[in-house]
Amino acid sequence: MIRAYISRLRNKYPSAVEGAAWMMASATTWSVMVAIARGLKDDIHLFEVVFFRSFFGLLVLVPLFWSKNFTGLRTNRFGMHMVRGLSGVASLYLLFGALFFIPMGDVAAITFTRPLLASVCAIIFLGEASRGHRWTAVIFGLIGAYIIVRPGVSPVSWGQILAIICVATMVVNSMAIKSLTRTDAADTIVVWQMIVFTTVSLGPALFYWVTPTWEQLGLLMLMGFAGTLTQRAMTRAYRAADATIVLPFEYTRLPFAAFMGLVLFSEFPDIWVWIGGTIIFAATVYMAHKERQDGNSELK
Repeated sequence: MIRAYISRLRNKYPSAVEGAAWMMASATTWSVMVAIARGLKDDIHLFEVVFFRSFFGLLVLVPLFWSKNFTGLRTNRFGMHMVRGLSGVASLYLLFGALFFIPMGDVAAITFTRPLLASVCAIIFLGEASRGHRWTAVIFGLIGAYIIVRPGVSPVSWGQILAIICVATMVVNSMAIKSLTRTDAADTIVVWQMIVFTTVSLGPALFYWVTPTWEQLGLLMLMGFAGTLTQRAMTRAYRAADATIVLPFEYTRLPFAAFMGLVLFSEFPDIWVWIGGTIIFAATVYMAHKERQDGNSELK
């Protein structure tokens, strides 16, 4: 009965709407994950937080693959899974590290440049068409990023630097995801990432190990669960629709993250973060709109 209901929903709504819904779900759970990491930063070392995020994220997937006799682990693209996993764990270290210095909303706004830079990388590495509007969107997106960071106007913080480097690793991660969705199932992609995450992050965590309290352990479990949901939803968004359609909906991260930062930590992005984030958002929406127009023209 449930399967029939889901099937009717899929028939009713086009793939673009499905992809957008998955991306918004990913933005919501991402904000939850980041909020927990931000709250634990003074009590548990960054390396240990990343390990627990990975470990509990992996545990969430074990029952799913156990029921399928772990057949979903089969892949012929182990190398690309390694690229995705290593770039992903690097982005986690940088992302959580940035939270030591700047508010959640600022981090979310800076990471908005990822779709634009990913579009450029898609042209270079995935052979997508090089169109003028993509470069126009990138230019305006970089202007938005400049407004957020404002080098020369205000001191550039370590948090901003870490967030910018994080974007570079996220772009690599996005390209790997897009490539893997062509051949592997969404759950296969996510579980291999969690395996790489957990394996790589264990060693650094042992050097700074502090046994968490029961309350902290519960939060770490929730963070791992939210992180896995983020990746699963994002992967399904890429599979449901083209990246240029679903990526603009990732910008719901800013209001979600800003709201949580205000309620939980009494922090809120300043006006320049909102202006810069809006410019980047507008640039990405413009790019997505032009991509759809070009796609419709090619079909005629």
